[in-house]
Amino acid sequence: MKTLKYLYIGICSTLMLTSCLSEFQDLNTDPEQLGTTDPRNVFTGATLNFNNCSRSHLTGKYSGTMIYMQYLVSSGGASAGSYISLAKQNERPQPYGPAYSFYYNANGDGFGGFGLRLDYLIHTVIPQDATPERYNDVKAVAQILLNYEQWLLLDTYGAAPITEAFRDANEGIRTPRYDLYQESIDGTPMYKKIDAEVKGAIDLLNASNADQQNLGNNDFFYFGDIQKWIKFGNTLRVKMAQRLEKADKAFYESVINEVLTSANNIISNHEESCIYNHPNDYNNVTDDIQNITSNYVASAAFVNYLKAYDDPRLPIMVRPNGFGPGNNNKENDEWFETFKKEYDNYEEEYAQFTGRYVGMSANPDKSNEEFNKNAYLTLPYTKEDGTQANLEIRMHSQAEGRYFVKNGGRNGNNNMPGRAIEAIEYEINQDKIGCFTPILTYPETCLMLAEIALKKGAAVAGKNADAWYREGIRASIEQYRNWATKMYVVAQTAENSPTYNPVTDEKITAYLARPEFQTATLEKIISQQWINLYMQPEEMWATWKRTGLPAFKDEPVPANGVAFLETIKDAGVDLIIPRRNSLGTPNTLNIDNYNKAVEMLKQDTKYGAGTDRTEGRIWWDVQ
Repeated sequence: MKTLKYLYIGICSTLMLTSCLSEFQDLNTDPEQLGTTDPRNVFTGATLNFNNCSRSHLTGKYSGTMIYMQYLVSSGGASAGSYISLAKQNERPQPYGPAYSFYYNANGDGFGGFGLRLDYLIHTVIPQDATPERYNDVKAVAQILLNYEQWLLLDTYGAAPITEAFRDANEGIRTPRYDLYQESIDGTPMYKKIDAEVKGAIDLLNASNADQQNLGNNDFFYFGDIQKWIKFGNTLRVKMAQRLEKADKAFYESVINEVLTSANNIISNHEESCIYNHPNDYNNVTDDIQNITSNYVASAAFVNYLKAYDDPRLPIMVRPNGFGPGNNNKENDEWFETFKKEYDNYEEEYAQFTGRYVGMSANPDKSNEEFNKNAYLTLPYTKEDGTQANLEIRMHSQAEGRYFVKNGGRNGNNNMPGRAIEAIEYEINQDKIGCFTPILTYPETCLMLAEIALKKGAAVAGKNADAWYREGIRASIEQYRNWATKMYVVAQTAENSPTYNPVTDEKITAYLARPEFQTATLEKIISQQWINLYMQPEEMWATWKRTGLPAFKDEPVPANGVAFLETIKDAGVDLIIPRRNSLGTPNTLNIDNYNKAVEMLKQDTKYGAGTDRTEGRIWWDVQ
């Protein structure tokens, strides 16, 4: 069994995946310990801080997909450098893409490597147990998550060593070949293999019996609830198939027709949403992950849509600017008082800011304008001693950061400007707050089914498009109310705050009664999905690529329930949002397989002339 110690060497050396899970490997590959290692404990380690496990994962989210999808804008004004300009042929930004790290732990930082660990659990730990048949449920759950990670990896990179990865110890494969999204190394479509493996795992869970070892508290997703895992697996199959609606319509229809025969097959309430509940303090004392509230502001497009229809989510997703009292921040309140005295006609002169919820333009061509070049407006004023000085008053609203970081970035912070944070009286004992990462939720499911039913022209899983659309809206507002309560968002929970404006059932009912939300269109469905996926911007990025929605508009003012992103230009030249990641170069040992994979990717003309052409498209990205 000494060979087990070399399980990871092939993939680590081949792909430069250094420091691969050293502690995990020491614990679980020792011949004397392996036979007594409980697979349930290995599952906990294999999924630790699932898909959100380092500081870079949050900072990359802020500066990448949250910018692309116009949830955020840099507080110093929109930057053309975030995008691709065909006028600048040598400048192609690389979207932040952690999928390789998530799967292989490619950056060697000790975080991630979920694919590596789950594969090891499935193929080594459970088979070596004295009673492997009692861990079929654990194996099936691990398989679903492993396939999910494989899908994410192929979704933006297009190719990766999957079939032959982690096979050095048992099969002597040290130079694994690359599978493509549309074709595995044996020629079978990889997406069909992934779907078949998820389906097989669901079948295994459906055969569960009383002899199975339950994950229980070792499972930070569903705490061992097998029925919820079955529903997640089924819903994931629908979600993955929907990606392929235009690339392989026959496959897409076969999956949805199989799964959506009953609403009982899929996620059907909030309790069944797949959400990872982080078990530890989760990086909450590091300054850089807190910069969502100091280095970014909410976009005009995002705020405009929430404001246009008096959305109950507005106060719990966006914070008011400084053009008024009650900022939950003493310094901002003091500056407003100074501003109000100096500019007593401010309600007329600066009327566009007095509504308190104001987003910044996401168009780089507007970043030099007075009202879009900074989160704060700088104005002269006369001090008490008669001398002149400048005051700064916050023009643009912050996006609510407490969903991502405990206390919205306040606790443990040393570098963040004081005016960017809420007062200490709104800080909550850290032990009361548990961070979480959504994977696939009930409102996302509802809106996904609304789109499917709309295009099908018939009911799916018991509801037509209008019903799923309205249920998705309701569920999304309820979800953010629940999350705002969980994370102690001030507007939802702090009755002593001047910004206290909680979501209530009455507000939800009034919102749903609006004429704009009575019937579904594709544009309306995706508009609501855009708001709903605030915490999952990578998935909204994929949805935008798949549908082309929300569409761009010079002035992102919503119309009839439809949202718009703001046109993005640099010196009048249209900018392009990156659509994929570049396939990273391995070391020389596996360079031949890498080069073959690149040539295969380039056979699809949409991919582009080289891996650096991030405006190119992965095979499924068809419009």
